[in-house]
Amino acid sequence: MAIDVNTLADAIARANQSMTSLTDVLNAADAKLGDGDTGTMLARLIGAFASVDVRNAPDLGAGFMALAKAGAASTGSSLGTLIITAMMTAGKLTAGQKDMDWSRLGDTIAAIRDAAMARGKAELGAKTIIDGLDALARAVDGKDDPTAIAVAARNAMDQVLAEFRQRPSAMGRARMFAEKSVGLDDPGMLGLAEIIRAVIADHGATPLA
Repeated sequence: MAIDVNTLADAIARANQSMTSLTDVLNAADAKLGDGDTGTMLARLIGAFASVDVRNAPDLGAGFMALAKAGAASTGSSLGTLIITAMMTAGKLTAGQKDMDWSRLGDTIAAIRDAAMARGKAELGAKTIIDGLDALARAVDGKDDPTAIAVAARNAMDQVLAEFRQRPSAMGRARMFAEKSVGLDDPGMLGLAEIIRAVIADHGATPLA
């Protein structure tokens, strides 16, 4: 089965449910060098996504665009803006399409990464969510089996967090405390990783299919 509006709706529902426990975790991670509101912002944004009737969207692209519109009304944060950019990018790539083959997921995430880099004026290696997106895009590139994609995604998130945890932050408020950021996870990257884990949690590693 390919990725369709039901796949998207189920993923959003799982992500929204995960925020019950993740909100405080992500706020705590952000509070170490930031404002301590990453979890609260993501909970509000994903909650706005969950309020959209994606299942009745005419096609996959329209579903993504509806999410982007709802998200834009819920947050103006820099991280939230990048997530909305991701939805818009996916929407443009799937405009008028009922579904998308799993083999296109890597290219789609790579396009989202590039759009987020342009929107956020960030570079790879700065220890942000963009490095997480890059690791994810490379890990699932060319794969067409949902279970294999889930395993690759989970491993990629574990590895990218471990790799960048020992690096200084070079973007956002955390860059002003570069030395103190060594040994800490970037809240945006951590949020991406935890939400991916939540979406693929069923049966150990099987994503929505």
